[in-house]
Formats: sequence, structure tokens, C-alpha cells
Amino acid sequence: MFCHVWLPTVSAMNALQLIEHTTNAWNQRDRQAYLACYADDCEIVAAGFLGHGHTGVNEFWTGFMEPFPDNTVTILQTIGHSDIAVEEGVLKGTHTGALPTPDGNIAATGRRVSSPFAGVHTIRDGKIISSHFYSDQLEFLEQLGMNPTAVAD
Repeated sequence: MFCHVWLPTVSAMNALQLIEHTTNAWNQRDRQAYLACYADDCEIVAAGFLGHGHTGVNEFWTGFMEPFPDNTVTILQTIGHSDIAVEEGVLKGTHTGALPTPDGNIAATGRRVSSPFAGVHTIRDGKIISSHFYSDQLEFLEQLGMNPTAVAD
């Protein structure tokens, strides 16, 4: 289900359309179209990740496409106001490649994940200048068969 909440400002509609475009580019594996949605001086933030500019967006792309090459994003709803767009979605995929983390790579587990997320995006001049993604990392790691709450001796 793809639900848009349209607000009466032109910039919000443009912001929502831009988020829809990034999702389509992601699911079609069109890296260049995805990168083109972001401003040259953008930032992208997710759990354990901070990237700047197109280099950062490219690293973010690679960080999901390599470990989960069959992944898809489904947007459940979006809402926008002025130069802000918020999306709620789910990323689903099979973990068949090394997953980079701040503490090193997690080797492929072959497990399927279904990871709900929220993204908050700031738009300037028709490009994303800031994307912040939020998800439940403990649930994500548990789906990969990890025990994130285990304490080492």
C-alpha cells in the first residue's frame, strides 16, 4: 500500500514526489537516478552511518545493495510540509553479502529481513539536502540471527 498525504503547499508536493522518485530509483537499481535526487552538499544519516555529499550517498547505497542485493523498499505512507518530507516504509531483502557495521562486517547469513524504517528528509531547490533514517537495529540484528543483547565475558 502506498499512501500519500498531500498538503496544500507546492514545495511539500515536490518533496513528496522527490521521495517517491528516490524509492523508484532504489527499487529499479538506478544508482545514478538515486544520486541525482541529492544535493552535492547533502548529508545522509542512519544507524552507525554518517555520509556527506554524493560520496556519502553512494556509500549508503552500496552499504545496502551489496549485503541485500534483492532488497526492495515499500513505502507505507508519506507526509510533507514546506521543505520537509517524512516517509514510513519497510526494507525487505536476503542477507547474501557482507554487511558493513562500525565494528566490522557481518558475514552473509542467508536470512530474510523485513525492517521497518522512517526517513526524515529536508529539501532545498528540488534536491534532498538531508536524510535521516531511523529503524529498530536490535530487531534487525535479531532477524539476522545475531544476539545483540548478549554480554561478552
